[in-house]
Amino acid sequence: QHTVQRVSGRSYSLRVSTSKYWLQAFQVDITEELYQRLPHPPSVPRAVSIAVAPFPEQSVYRWKNLELEQEMEFVQKVVHSVRSARSDYTLPKNTKTDVYVKCSDETVKDTLVRFSLAITTLAYCSQLNLTTTPPTGCAILTISEKCEVHINFKGLIDPEKELIKLGKKEEFLQQTITKLEQSMAMVDYENKVPEDVRAANQEKLTVSRGELQRLIQAMASLRTM
Repeated sequence: QHTVQRVSGRSYSLRVSTSKYWLQAFQVDITEELYQRLPHPPSVPRAVSIAVAPFPEQSVYRWKNLELEQEMEFVQKVVHSVRSARSDYTLPKNTKTDVYVKCSDETVKDTLVRFSLAITTLAYCSQLNLTTTPPTGCAILTISEKCEVHINFKGLIDPEKELIKLGKKEEFLQQTITKLEQSMAMVDYENKVPEDVRAANQEKLTVSRGELQRLIQAMASLRTM
């Protein structure tokens, strides 16, 4: 907890320090006052006045961190997958779940450990467990070819009731997909239907197929509970 606070404080200090330079040309008095009174990042040389301080260099203030962006993209994928599964099982937000991650890549493991607090917070998990043997009866989500997420819903939902609800949703999605496929298979569909409508139909078909696939996986997991 102290480490998180220290890193957050350092990041905030660096951002505030950077913003002063951008504003200096427009708000001279205010930025000078802030420069003199606010804590200064130890990694940046301090001048006697912001007016003579060197402008931020890209070597110190990097505009992009591609490695970090890739890590965050993976973290967001994990969070999105868990939240989608919770939504599929209609689990309330205030009900937290145990999540088990089976991962064969050490780099990915390290990323998950470093961002475990963000994942558990955003995905409403009680804890994030890295393991090679997740418990049986969990909902299984494939994040990548090297990473699986197992969510333990035992004791949190009634499998029989959920199967009935998901079965109705599956039927609705099947009907939606069938109607779209029939519509898109019409003669002269490409010529008669406006391009924006065709694009919307294709997007709806793709989304519906994805939802149906997730639903089938969710129902398969429910049957093992």
